[in-house]
Amino acid sequence: MSDVWRIGRGEPGYPRALLDLEQDVPAALFGCGSRRLVSELDPEQTVTIVGSRHPSGYGLEVAEELGYLLGAAGLVVVSGMALGIDSAVHRGVLAGNGSTIAVLGGGPDVVYPRSEHRLYERIVAKGAVISEMPSGTRPGPGAFPLRNRIMAALAKMTVVVEAAQPSGSLITAERARELGRDVGAVPGRVTSRVAKGTNALLKDGVAMVRDAQDVLDLLLGVGVTSTRRSGPRLEPELARVADAVDGGAATPDAVALAAGVDASEAAVALARLELMGYLRVDGAGRYERTSLTPPDEEPSTTLGPCEPTNGSRSA
Repeated sequence: MSDVWRIGRGEPGYPRALLDLEQDVPAALFGCGSRRLVSELDPEQTVTIVGSRHPSGYGLEVAEELGYLLGAAGLVVVSGMALGIDSAVHRGVLAGNGSTIAVLGGGPDVVYPRSEHRLYERIVAKGAVISEMPSGTRPGPGAFPLRNRIMAALAKMTVVVEAAQPSGSLITAERARELGRDVGAVPGRVTSRVAKGTNALLKDGVAMVRDAQDVLDLLLGVGVTSTRRSGPRLEPELARVADAVDGGAATPDAVALAAGVDASEAAVALARLELMGYLRVDGAGRYERTSLTPPDEEPSTTLGPCEPTNGSRSA
C-alpha cells in the first residue's frame, strides 16, 4: 500500500544501530508513521522498555510513568505494543507528548492484538510502527522473539519492568547484553511471579531502575534531565518553510512550491533557518531539519494513514 514505507539495508535512512546485529540485520524495515523518526534515531537517546503481558497493577503504573517521563525528557521510547507493560509504556509516552516506536511481530499495517487498534493509530500519528515483515503479514509462531532483537538493537538501554521466567522480555534483555547495550530492571516483590525475571536480572548485576532519573543518569549522565534543545520562535513564513523541509522538500525550488512562496523568498528563508540552526545543507545543496525545535513545538513527522488491518490470531 502506498502509505507504508520501506527502508532497505544499505539505503539512506536505515537505522545504523541495527547494523550491530551483523548476521541478523533485517533486510528491510517496513513502517507506518514518521519515517524521519526512525531514520534519524540516535541509540544514545533511545530506550527500549518491555515487560509482561500479564503485569501487576504496580507494573502497569511504573511502566506508564517511565514512558511518560522519559518521553517528556526527549528520549525516543521503543516497545512492542503487546498487551500489558508494552502498551502501558506507549500510552505513557503519548500522554507526555513524547516520541515512541512500536516494533511489531507482523506487518506494519497489522494491528496485534486487535484490542489495541486505537493505540496503534495514536502511535502512528505521534511516532512510528515498524517491522521487518511486509504489509499484510500476520504474526506467526516465533515472530515475537524474532522482533525482540530489533528492539534491543535500536536503543542504548533496555529496561524490563516486570517479567516471569521464562519470558520474551528476558530474551530482549539477553539480546541487549549480547550487543553490549545497557540493561536495567525494575525491582519487584520476591513473592510475585511477574517479578522473578526482573529480580533475577538484578541478581545478575544489571542496573536497578527505580525511576526515570535512573535511566537518564545512565543514558545522558548523572543529573541530566532532558535531551531537548529549543531555539528562537519562528515567524510564520519561516515555520512554513521548515514544515516544507519536514514534508520532504529538499531543494529551494521544491521548498518554494511546498511552502507557497516564490523562489527568492524560499532562498532567504532557507539561509536564515540554516543560520539559526534549524536546517543543515549537504554538499549537493539539499536541506534537512536538525534536532533543534522551536519552543512549545513538537518535532514534525511525516504522517499518513496506514489503513490498518486486524491480526487474525486472538489476543
